[in-house]
Amino acid sequence: KLNPRAASDMRDALAKALYGKMFDWLVVRVNDTLNQNSGADAKHVGVLDIFGFEVFAVNSFEQLCINYANEKLQFHFNDFIFNE
Repeated sequence: KLNPRAASDMRDALAKALYGKMFDWLVVRVNDTLNQNSGADAKHVGVLDIFGFEVFAVNSFEQLCINYANEKLQFHFNDFIFNE
């Protein structure tokens, strides 16, 4: 028998696993649809997820570097997608 905390953790883990599998399935389906009869002009959807900032009691220099790199990557991605 699970206590309330364990039951809550199990619920959250199940929801996370289901969401992840559904997201992966959706990306594959979209890519398959885009690639139908496309030959050399194959298209695909890529997902860039650079949230980057995390809440810690104390952020280390390493985390600062990670956050800075993520912000630079996000800037270049946005510039390429929206300005080119």
